[in-house]
Amino acid sequence: MRLPAFFGHKRSINLLPKDAFESSTLGVILEWSLVFGKWAVILTQLVVMGAFLYRFTLDRNLTDLRKAIARDVAVIKSYDQVEREFVLAQKQINAAKETLVTQDLMIKTLTNIELITPAEVWYDRVTITPATLALTAYAASLPAFGQFLTAVQRNPFFNGVSIGKIESSTTKGAQMQFDVSMTLAKAVDRGVKK
Repeated sequence: MRLPAFFGHKRSINLLPKDAFESSTLGVILEWSLVFGKWAVILTQLVVMGAFLYRFTLDRNLTDLRKAIARDVAVIKSYDQVEREFVLAQKQINAAKETLVTQDLMIKTLTNIELITPAEVWYDRVTITPATLALTAYAASLPAFGQFLTAVQRNPFFNGVSIGKIESSTTKGAQMQFDVSMTLAKAVDRGVKK
């Protein structure tokens, strides 16, 4: 089988007469430049259109991102009151813990001083801090005062006992009035400041 003549052969028909300029070197270069320029312009336009489309995509993403940030900021601000209440509750809990520790120390101090106080000694004023105990007391007799001082000095709960003043008393049933202060041993162990 024989193929027709037009298969496999490239034929061109040009009805215009050939110009000598087209076949010259300058003509070939100009023709090639025009073809290349046409494709360069087309490719440039495609790149520019792609850049514009990509820019619109980026603008849309930026708008969505700003909306998401604004939404998240609103959510965080809505928890602002909860955070303030939480911080306040934490401060109150810490203050309560400190109070409970101080209260426990005061109860132990009062229990210890009560156990060693003779029946003939009573207190007019008791001042307790986390580190010290100060007493203004009355004693019915000198032996009761001595017994009280001996008991305080022997008690391991108290350190550094000092007598501020001793004087005779005009209060009914009291022979003497005295001021005594002491350091709490537990406070010294914990490093509590006076």
